[in-house]
Amino acid sequence: MRAWRDCGRWPSAADLGVPLLLAAVQLSAAWLPAGRSGEPLGPARWTAFALAVVLGTGALLWRRVSPVPVLVLVLLADAAAVMAAGATNAPVGGMADGVALYSLAVHRGRGQAVAGCLAGFAVAFASYLPHALGPGDLLANEVLDAVYYVAVIAFGQLRRQRKALRRDLKARLGRIEQEHHAAAEAERERLARDLHDVAGHHLSAVVVHTAAAARRGDPDLVHQALTVAAETGREVLRSLSRLVDVVSPHAEGGGLKELLPQLCHGLDRLGVPVALEVEGRARKLPGEVTTTVYRIVQESLTNVMRYAPGASVRVTIRYVPGAVELAVVNRVPAGGGTVPALGSGRGVPGMRDRAARLGGSLDVGPDPEGGWSVTACLPTTAASEYGAGWPELLDAVTIAFCTLLPTVVFLPPDPLRPGWSAAGAALMAVVLIVRTVPLWWRRRAPYAALLVLTATDLTLVVVGGLWWPELLELLVFGCAAQLVAVYSQACYRRGDRRTWPAAFVAPLPWGVAVGGALAADPEIATGGATPAAFAFGFTVAYLATAPVVLAVWAWGSVVALRSRRWETTALDAVTARTGAVVHAERTRVAAGLSGTVLERTARLVRTAEAGLTGTGGTARTAVVAVADEARAALADMRGLLESLEEKA
Repeated sequence: MRAWRDCGRWPSAADLGVPLLLAAVQLSAAWLPAGRSGEPLGPARWTAFALAVVLGTGALLWRRVSPVPVLVLVLLADAAAVMAAGATNAPVGGMADGVALYSLAVHRGRGQAVAGCLAGFAVAFASYLPHALGPGDLLANEVLDAVYYVAVIAFGQLRRQRKALRRDLKARLGRIEQEHHAAAEAERERLARDLHDVAGHHLSAVVVHTAAAARRGDPDLVHQALTVAAETGREVLRSLSRLVDVVSPHAEGGGLKELLPQLCHGLDRLGVPVALEVEGRARKLPGEVTTTVYRIVQESLTNVMRYAPGASVRVTIRYVPGAVELAVVNRVPAGGGTVPALGSGRGVPGMRDRAARLGGSLDVGPDPEGGWSVTACLPTTAASEYGAGWPELLDAVTIAFCTLLPTVVFLPPDPLRPGWSAAGAALMAVVLIVRTVPLWWRRRAPYAALLVLTATDLTLVVVGGLWWPELLELLVFGCAAQLVAVYSQACYRRGDRRTWPAAFVAPLPWGVAVGGALAADPEIATGGATPAAFAFGFTVAYLATAPVVLAVWAWGSVVALRSRRWETTALDAVTARTGAVVHAERTRVAAGLSGTVLERTARLVRTAEAGLTGTGGTARTAVVAVADEARAALADMRGLLESLEEKA
């Protein structure tokens, strides 16, 4: 029953459509000539063949809910169909069993997938063995079978792991309510603590001093109280302005291009010289990366203000392939000396934790010039969630297929190029292997893989045209390598790099090969017509192959879009929903400070300064007004703190 629940709605359109399509194709093709004799199947054999096909394809209806029994039944049905047809070229092998094996790999673990692969290969080997035309024919067929079955389970296991990743992301979205509630509560506590530490103590001291001076009426004491009140008020203004300008800005949905200049400009207005430098081509980053970069820079600048006031700061953002690097470096403060270690015990570990959650790193330490630096490197592409080995196995299968496909010109029973010597065949094998080496880079460096493969093919085309004509035939059959490179360029592109030029680069070797063949043909290129023959051959071959390459590029682009869109949207939703409530708390506190506490503190400073420049009577009146403003600012701040507690 669990298997049925895991498959969701059953049967789906695909559950019904795939078996019907396979049955229609196999039954229709069975009327064509079969076997080495080229004769159609008789009524009795066709009936037996049809029953086996219907049994095998019909079993596929349950391939998602019971993949193991379905694979066993399909393999037996395929073997019976081959026996009924009396030949291995009947339209059975590799179709229904491939679908059943793929479903097994998607819905079951690695062990069962490998066992299913071995079972499929064993049945295919046993079915082909009585009909093989010698050891060479048997070896060639079984090598292709092995490549096919391994590729099927690799694709299936990768699909299984991607589905598991999506389930994990859905579960994470389901925990968002708890996460953002906890984030909001933590933010309220932090803001309340900062408000109390920044303003509470200072404003309370102003109230005590000014009230005492007003009661005693001593001119010296009044002057001293006004001086302390003005200095303390200015300090409170600076501290609260930092809280508003540094903590609150967080443009929802904005990128680093919008966020960091605002942050740095806000500090610059407070007298902290901040230089912002951006290196590399700026690009849109995932929401979690943007938030982490912003928070690390914000925390680093806050630490500079606390522990190195007056020091100049340089913030550097560097975009590199697959990652973004940042550095916040402050020089020695104007007073000289060494810069104390940043953070109060929680800031630096918090920054390290943010970087580690994204798979990045963060380093904090003294700068060679005597200052202090915070550097971090954050990956901008998600770490692979696939099990170890499956992508590499799929790459190996792909390369083996691209290497072996051109060898059909040698294979029995009817080789296109008979009579090759052992030395010539060995040399050709080395050429084919070396040619496909760039495909190993197709995931991490797809652009370089395509360029190297294209340059290699162009070189081989020239060599074949001048000295080794047989090489051109092999390159024609080796077109799969170029198609794989184009697909990889579209599917595994880095950043915002355009990939469509790949579809127009890949056909170049084929165009040059056909153009060169026509130009070298004495019956075509006569009377000085060699350039025209080359141009004609190049144009025809290029235009004929470009649509195929464009279709492969489009396929890779669609796969990339589908595979990235859901995960990116889900992760951005996590970041946005968690950040929204935090942003709301900061906005509310910033608005409260700007409208009440900051305004009253500014009036306190102006009143104290006016009292210091006035007469004795003015000073006594000013000290009373300063005390009143300090009490009012404290009352507004306490009201803001109470609202934070009530919100919690």
